[in-house]
Amino acid sequence: MVDVILDIDSVGDDILAVLYGALNPRINLLGITTVNGACGSIEQAVNVALNTVELTGKNIPVYAGADRMLSPKKSDGEGDPVNFDEELRWKFGDRLDKFNEIASKPARKPEPISAVDFIINSINERPGEITLVTTGPVTNIAQALRKDPSIASKVKRAYVLGGAFHIHGNITPVTEYNIWADPEAAKIVLNSDMKITLVPLDVCENNQFADGMLTRDHLGEMHQEGKGAVVDYIVNKFPIYIDIWREFFQLGGFPMDDVITLALAADPDLCEYTKDVFVDVELEGKIARGQTIAYFGRQIIKNESRKHKNTQIAKSIDGKRFMNLFVKTISCGS
Repeated sequence: MVDVILDIDSVGDDILAVLYGALNPRINLLGITTVNGACGSIEQAVNVALNTVELTGKNIPVYAGADRMLSPKKSDGEGDPVNFDEELRWKFGDRLDKFNEIASKPARKPEPISAVDFIINSINERPGEITLVTTGPVTNIAQALRKDPSIASKVKRAYVLGGAFHIHGNITPVTEYNIWADPEAAKIVLNSDMKITLVPLDVCENNQFADGMLTRDHLGEMHQEGKGAVVDYIVNKFPIYIDIWREFFQLGGFPMDDVITLALAADPDLCEYTKDVFVDVELEGKIARGQTIAYFGRQIIKNESRKHKNTQIAKSIDGKRFMNLFVKTISCGS
């Protein structure tokens, strides 16, 4: 069993990751830390996380984290990058109301200490034993590293969802949301001494690996094979997610980015990886700010940091095996 701290921003596939981690007998969720990302506020992130844990019947503590990015992006009139309402209301109508719904008031409250302090304390108490999985902007992790840089070498491994290398981004043509949302934080994390597995859009939101995406067939299979509140929740909530990603992004289903990243903590052989490499983050420019750059090949301009090879990048996934694991875990555990 792998001991995991799961850091999320509590939307869509973050919810599925919490459900998967809570019900998977090979994953021990020590705690869920929350960050304000695509959900819109830290209160929403915390409430969604608490309600999702409540759904599983597990006693997993939830911690409130950063409500602001390290260098918040100034408004440029482009609107909410994860709001599909204006573009898709014409097609999906009231069904869009199920997308990123405002969370109801949870029965439980978050833990009294901050997410950052929980991360620092846990890793210092058990050096080399805890796996860190991040599925949103990595603001909490960057703040923890700023407060106590020594924890970087004490993390067993960090699985970080973010970046795009060989396919286009989902925010600009070269940027992926989690890195784009707080590139300064991502740079701190990727430049740290952590052993990192980076899970980019290349293996999550790429039709080459569409067999690793959630489809209506999977919902039907869960409905057929499983019973209980978790199955009912997923079958009711996620058809609109599948339809949005097929319509807007032209994908074969709803991408399971967050679940894949968590699943690798217990089953790393689900993916193939590059050799270890230095990955940096671009901080300038309207289009390139948040771009991830892997230092492969040979370049004339030298960068001493390229010797800091601490990151392996997932480059392919056994999608069918992954989805079978997900469906089985949810169906049998609910």
